[in-house]
Amino acid sequence: MPTTATGRGNRRAIHRAASLLVLLIVSSADLAGAQTWGRSADQDLRVDWTAGADRRGRPLVSGYVYNQRAGSYASSVRLLVEGLDASGQVIASATGVVFGDVPPSDRSYFEVRAPAGAASYRVTIQTFAWRAYGAGGG
Repeated sequence: MPTTATGRGNRRAIHRAASLLVLLIVSSADLAGAQTWGRSADQDLRVDWTAGADRRGRPLVSGYVYNQRAGSYASSVRLLVEGLDASGQVIASATGVVFGDVPPSDRSYFEVRAPAGAASYRVTIQTFAWRAYGAGGG
């Protein structure tokens, strides 16, 4: 059976569709590999902190972020400090960062000026990113 122009066009269309499907599968596999399956930030990062005051008497929250993940640095860690009233309602908030990375299976220190006038505080990790050993080398 001779091949016609229409037959070649159909084969090209099928080939393009198959190539697109393979590309989509590979792309989604890359995205899936970048996700953390079965683990939450609460399992890998922990905050230990105390409330106090700086030298000028302003409220300050200081402590450590612990990275319990053995193979990755926690980088770009941003903290949320919420000032709570006596009933536990948020009355003000502040953000701060952990300078540098939190090494694998280690900790890094932080200080954040806390909202004034709060009865208590709540400190949570707002955002972060994972970085593997050797990432970003040149």
